[in-house]
Amino acid sequence: MKKEKLNAQGLACPLPVIQTKKLLLENDVVETTVDNFIATQNLEKMANQLGYNFEMVEEAKDKYIVTISKGEVTEGVVIDTLCDKCVVPVTQAKRTLEEEPKVTLLVRLQEHVDSLEKFAEKNNHGIKVSTIEEGFKVEITRKEVATQEELPVVKDESYIVVINKSQMGHGSEELGKRLIKAYLYALTEQEVLPKKVIFYNGGGLLVDRQRSHVLDELRELENNGVEIVCCGACIDYNKIDLAVGNPTNMYFIVEDMRKANRIIQP
Repeated sequence: MKKEKLNAQGLACPLPVIQTKKLLLENDVVETTVDNFIATQNLEKMANQLGYNFEMVEEAKDKYIVTISKGEVTEGVVIDTLCDKCVVPVTQAKRTLEEEPKVTLLVRLQEHVDSLEKFAEKNNHGIKVSTIEEGFKVEITRKEVATQEELPVVKDESYIVVINKSQMGHGSEELGKRLIKAYLYALTEQEVLPKKVIFYNGGGLLVDRQRSHVLDELRELENNGVEIVCCGACIDYNKIDLAVGNPTNMYFIVEDMRKANRIIQP
């Protein structure tokens, strides 16, 4: 088993993720040292995306050891949300099941279990819920995909939305805030919802616990399976307290935009 160590302390986002991913091409295990918690979250997302094991040890306030390995995960991808108020279980499950046949989520609240059960029922996924000391263990198994001959020809209407301002358009700030609220409300009413909404720069204020005026609309999107993410560098710069969604980084933003069928910016 080939193992490599990477000292990524002091490296700006998204370099720890990029360099770790490169090392994983030639190694079975990569141990990455970073100096902030958001970097560990971004590394965990990459591990989940690739279906690899993830472990993190906090050695000091500014020193975290992340170990990512390619060994088999007996329960599929495991996502621990017990100590993370930002992680939304439904969106995490949805994203993982796009790549993996099974995902296991550790959640604290019954409302999270209820949301996951609705998600599984809506998509005909198998689900198993058990009680653990800290909360609940939810195992979701992806439904069987029809063979290529059985698949109907359907137009791909998928899209993502990117928002880089706390208001919509130019001119009156008050009007712009009303417009972005109306836009997000209208988005919740669409027959085809976006796969993801990405916030960066000034748009990050819309996911802030105290400064946002559109949290109801964003929570409605989230409850319906839309993934909401915000640039980690913008979270740090604007001192954002995430009320909805999860932090991301420029590497994943570029990747999401590159893979998107369409990108809409209000």
